[in-house]
Amino acid sequence: MSTSWVLNGTTYSEDDFSLENVGYYKIWARFWRDALAEIGNSSPNLVMQSVTALVAIVQGYAAQAAAARDGAVAVSGLGDLGAFSGQVQAGAPAAVFFYDTTRDGDGGAWRLRCAGKTWATQVLNTSTRGKRADFPGRVMFVADATARTVTAYDCDQSTPVMWAVIGGPGKNVDLGAGVPQMLARNGCLYIASNSTGLFEINFLGAEIVTRVTAGGTYIRGEPGVVNANNALSESVYLPARALVTNGAAGVDVTVLPGAPIDRATGLPRPTIAVATPGGVSVIHPSGQVATITDASGAAAVWFTSDGRLGYISGGGIISLGPVPYSTVAATAWRQYIYGDAATSGAINRPGTVAVTKAIVGGWFGGGAGLCLLAEDAVNPTAGMQAVVTSAGNTAYGGGAFNSGWMPGDIRLALSSTATGSVTTSGELVANGTFASSLTGWTAGAGWAQSSGAAAKTAGSAGNLSQTIATVAGQTYLFAADATRSAGTLTVQVAGATVATVTANGTMLVQFTATASSTAISFAGDASFAGTVDNVSVMGAEPDRCVRAIGMRVMGSLTRAAVSAIAPTDLSAWGGFSTSNYLLQPPSAALDFGTGDFSLSVWLRAGAVNQFVVARQPGTGAGYGTTPNWELFTNGSGNYQFNISDGTNGAFVADAGTHTAGTSYDHVVAVKRGSTLEIWVNGWRAATASAGAVGSLTNTAASLLVGCGYSGGALTGAWSAGAVALLRISATAPTPEQITRIFADEAPLFRAGARCVLGGASAAVQALAHDPDTGALYAAKGDGTSVFQGLIRTAHLAGLAATNNSDNHTGVAARQGGYVIATGNQAVAGQPPIFLRDRILSDRVPVAPIDGVHVAFPVGRTTDATATVVARFPVAEGDHGQVVFNVTAAEWGAAPTEIDGYQVRARFYRLPNGNVTITGVQHLGTDTESNTTAMDATLVALNDAAPGVGLQVQGVAGKTIGWASAAEITRFGGARYS
Repeated sequence: MSTSWVLNGTTYSEDDFSLENVGYYKIWARFWRDALAEIGNSSPNLVMQSVTALVAIVQGYAAQAAAARDGAVAVSGLGDLGAFSGQVQAGAPAAVFFYDTTRDGDGGAWRLRCAGKTWATQVLNTSTRGKRADFPGRVMFVADATARTVTAYDCDQSTPVMWAVIGGPGKNVDLGAGVPQMLARNGCLYIASNSTGLFEINFLGAEIVTRVTAGGTYIRGEPGVVNANNALSESVYLPARALVTNGAAGVDVTVLPGAPIDRATGLPRPTIAVATPGGVSVIHPSGQVATITDASGAAAVWFTSDGRLGYISGGGIISLGPVPYSTVAATAWRQYIYGDAATSGAINRPGTVAVTKAIVGGWFGGGAGLCLLAEDAVNPTAGMQAVVTSAGNTAYGGGAFNSGWMPGDIRLALSSTATGSVTTSGELVANGTFASSLTGWTAGAGWAQSSGAAAKTAGSAGNLSQTIATVAGQTYLFAADATRSAGTLTVQVAGATVATVTANGTMLVQFTATASSTAISFAGDASFAGTVDNVSVMGAEPDRCVRAIGMRVMGSLTRAAVSAIAPTDLSAWGGFSTSNYLLQPPSAALDFGTGDFSLSVWLRAGAVNQFVVARQPGTGAGYGTTPNWELFTNGSGNYQFNISDGTNGAFVADAGTHTAGTSYDHVVAVKRGSTLEIWVNGWRAATASAGAVGSLTNTAASLLVGCGYSGGALTGAWSAGAVALLRISATAPTPEQITRIFADEAPLFRAGARCVLGGASAAVQALAHDPDTGALYAAKGDGTSVFQGLIRTAHLAGLAATNNSDNHTGVAARQGGYVIATGNQAVAGQPPIFLRDRILSDRVPVAPIDGVHVAFPVGRTTDATATVVARFPVAEGDHGQVVFNVTAAEWGAAPTEIDGYQVRARFYRLPNGNVTITGVQHLGTDTESNTTAMDATLVALNDAAPGVGLQVQGVAGKTIGWASAAEITRFGGARYS
């Protein structure tokens, strides 16, 4: 019989609060309401007695719950795992990897089929073998270059413990000097060694340990992982399965669509890419190797998420292209380059600091910070990039910044984390107009004042130079006009060449001073004849994009964190007036002609009739009658985008009212073909026709931020508002890209948001991506910064209790946990795992390996050449039939080529034979809407990975994207049963 009591006229019993009463949780609110009321009209002692009785009952139920939990742990063998953070291995590791078997092709189920493996029957509790026989679900691998071993740590425990130590000097696994990378997939550990090539340690199948070099693939010892610790015994296994050169700088492994199933393991056979000093060697499931030859070597290699290949050359240039199936030179293979200021690519990152690290997902790291690439695989020039640095950065204008997304052919990117006022430097060059003399300049042979300019005659080499006062770390904009009739003029700032004049024109060059004085020099060779005029140097806000043309600070502006609630990394410019604004002199980079262009900016609203950005000719002749464009708030407080060719104009405005406030809007103004668009906070607010507007090129127009011209005078200052993350591009971003820009950048404006690398160092030494949480880990010499998108969520430092080193040289991450290689130890962290979560995760069904229905990455054509855009391998003895569904569309806002096909064929490959295709048929009627005929068919491919290919024919001069999926029915050598 249960106990009962009365509170405020309501009777309660202990049964009301039993876990067996499904509605017990609803009683609590009424109970506390009545208890508080009882305090007001009853004896406090009586109430306390009732509450005490109830507490005793609740404690009893808590004890029952704890007993039930302990019973579940005893039966299941599972328990809560506490969080861990600290050292797992002393000594400086060469490389680390966090292996999560649930990411394997069968979700890690292969671990249950290994009771007879040599490592599962090995003697336990020794110096090289832990107490657990079966393979852990999560493993941290730590490579020790000094001991030349790899230690596997069991991470299914609260504290990682040694599971096995593999290899050592003179043993079958002897890592040698330098282990730049290792990874594991589908039960195989891959270790790249600079000196010994690629090691493959197979925990499945026949447990073969191999080493791949330029001489072929060698078996190390007898089959069985336990033999990896025996004395070295090596024999050549597959001479043709060889790297292009000895040594491996990096490795990546993927399973391509339609990969054959290994009957010995039940898992798909992988494709392996190895970076070497001679290029990239790709080992196909067939065992054949195709190499991308590159004399500059490959420092890193990776497979993209859509099945293509990328690598970083020895010079730090990023190349991307299709997976090769025959040996090919890099120049003939690459589809495009992600270049820098010195190497023209499809899109170019700022600066020339070499990128040395890369991971799947488009993150790259180097000496100047992080670069993130969001590719457009069909039209690479329309991709986006973002750059993230730290306070110690000296490139890209210097200092810490997060550029936000820069679309396509970026022409200007303003971003800052600095706060406080910034004031004009004034003109720093003395007598830059050479009105009557060369006073203030040191003139060498051939230089003299002539017709209001500094002129040089041919005959002798000579320099014209001046030293100006600067502030170390401050960014400046150098400008000069030059004419040339012969020879070459080299322009140097602080001893570095910033421009070479080979034709008439205007130079605009951004530089960051390194000392309190800076020398400017015009060096004419003996043949040079020409002039220099209008030389200027003024303090500037740096341009973070590849163009590197900053904006002069006119007057004085404020820079403040974008959130007043809690300081953010990102700051905005404010305090605008007709005397205080940013100015970029006339620049050819902003002459868009009749082409597309866009502005992307974050605004804290001002008032009506105020300019945000304006490109106008100013007070000079032609105002209002020459090309111009502006973004401003109109008389109704709407955001409005105007363009004019000087005769015909067009505008588009949103319907919102944007007046002074504390929040920021993301505004994107776009000219796409003959249409104007304005987007506000990820939504297209309005469109308008601009078909009558001609060229917008204006060589006399300056760019202003914070005010504009009207009637020839400065006016309409953005006085009540602020401006952040201004980007101008010669590319019109797609709707999908605009939506992503808003979604990814909005968190930068939240209170307390961090968006730059933690610590002072900008040099990224290693990268890792956690596929479970989406987090990016950037290891540096002063800790590891963790990012979610463009936001930094943590900076990991001081992780070891003793002998700590914050020099983080390697990192890997899975399921919210990480392992980091430091200068003194391997440290790790993993979050707590609760019993309930472990039980539920065990219930998650593993997706079956489907070799029948295969979707392929989107391919592309840029001409009418027959091109294979999708393929799948065919093993010896295979017979089958395939049906491909294909759709094709021209890239762009108004495609004229849109086709669809369904193609069927039979295929087979006899033992020791080639692939044969028969009975190719187009099913039904092709759906074609085009101006030029296109086609799709199936062909036999007999190369490094024999198989069936989807071969298409596009249209000359047009970029066509090809999406395809196949249904493959087969039996024979590769059949899985």
